[in-house]
Amino acid sequence: MTTLRDQLLRFIDRLRGAGVRISIAETLDAMRAIAAAGLERTPMREALAATLIKDEDDRHIFDEMFAQFFGGSRVPSDDGWRKPGTESSIAPGSGKIESESIRSMRKDQRPAQSAAREKNESQEQSTRDSEENSETPREAESERDESQGQSYRDESEEESPLGEHDSQATGHDARRRKIERTPFADYSDLEFEEARDALAPIARRFRVRLGRRMRVARSGRLDFRRTIRASIQHGGALSDLRFRARRPRHIDLVILADISGSVRYSSTLMLELVAGASQFFRRVRSFVFIDRLAEASFEQTHLVMTPHLDLYARSDFGRVLLELWNRREELLNRATVLIVMGDGRNNRRPARADLLRELARMCRATFWLLPEERTRWGTGDSAIFQYTREDCALVPSQNLRELERALTKMI
Repeated sequence: MTTLRDQLLRFIDRLRGAGVRISIAETLDAMRAIAAAGLERTPMREALAATLIKDEDDRHIFDEMFAQFFGGSRVPSDDGWRKPGTESSIAPGSGKIESESIRSMRKDQRPAQSAAREKNESQEQSTRDSEENSETPREAESERDESQGQSYRDESEEESPLGEHDSQATGHDARRRKIERTPFADYSDLEFEEARDALAPIARRFRVRLGRRMRVARSGRLDFRRTIRASIQHGGALSDLRFRARRPRHIDLVILADISGSVRYSSTLMLELVAGASQFFRRVRSFVFIDRLAEASFEQTHLVMTPHLDLYARSDFGRVLLELWNRREELLNRATVLIVMGDGRNNRRPARADLLRELARMCRATFWLLPEERTRWGTGDSAIFQYTREDCALVPSQNLRELERALTKMI
C-alpha cells in the first residue's frame, strides 16, 4: 500500500530530477506543511510550493509535477495555464521544463541572432571600441545542441523574450571571483584589500551554513519509526513528527594563526572570517604567533594582538606549542576544535611535534590549514609532515574559496 509519505518522497525525487534543488531540511518542512495545511488539494499544493520552491522560475515545474502526482485538470505554464495537448520536455542543458512552442521560438530566434552578430561585426572600428568599453560583461549561457550534443555561446546583447534571467557579471563581480581564486602566495597589499572586500559575502554564507548546522543539531534527527507509528492514528498522514533526543552541540574553538611574512594575509583573513561567526560557538579563543604566542582579536576590523609580536622575528612553532601546552588546562577540553593556520616552516628549529600530538588527544578534533602550494609541502625548512602525522588533519587552503570550503567542512 502506497502511503502519502512514499508519494511525497517520489514527488520530491521527480522535482530534483527536473533540476529543482531541494534539501533534506526542506523535505522535512514539506511534511510539516502538509500536516498543518491538510489534504485538500489547493492548500496542500500551496503549502508544498512554499516549502520546496525557492526560485519563481521553478514554479511551473512544480505545478506540472503536482498535477501528475496528485491530480488536476490544468497545468500552469510560463505565461498562465498551459493549453491542453501542448507537449513539454526538459530544456537541454538547463534542467527546466520547456514547452514545444518555446522550443520552436528558440530555433527561429537563432538565425536572427546570427544576422545581428554579422551586422555588429561590420560596423566601424571606433564605434565597436566605444561600445565594448561601455558594455557590461555578461556570462554567456551555454546550451546543448539536441542533435549533435555540442554547446554554443549566446552572444545576443538583448534579454531573451522567453523570460529567462541570465546572470550578468559586473566588473566588481568579476574582480571578486578572480580574487577568490587567487592564491594567497600571490597577494600584494592591493590584492589583500580586495580580498577583504570579497570576504563579506563569504562571511554571510559561512554564518548561514553554520547556523543551519547548529539548529539541526539542537533539534535532533527525525525518527522515522516513531513518526510512522504516530501517523497510524491519523490515517497515515505525517501530522506528528517525532525527533530523536539530542543535546545541543557545544563547540569551543581555539585558533593558532601564523602571521609571519609568508602567510600573514591568509591568517588575517581566516581570523576575520571566524570572528564574524563567533556567536555560534560556546567559546572562541584566537591566537597569533611568530616566535611566541599572543592573543588576538578584531577591533573595528583591525587585528589587535596582546602582547605585540615582533613581525621580523624568525618563526619558532616549537616554542609556541610549549606555551600552549603550559596553558592547556584553561584552553583545551573534549569539546575543543583546534585549528592551526601556517606553512609549518620552523627555520630548522626543534619542531616539538610530540607536543602537538598530546594537545590533539585532548581535543575533539585538530586541523592544520596550509596556504602553500602542494609542490612546496615538506620542502626546505618545512616541518609540516612531522606535525600532520600527529593526529592532525592537513587541509589545503590556498585561496579564499578553499578556505571557506575547509572551515565549513571542519566545523
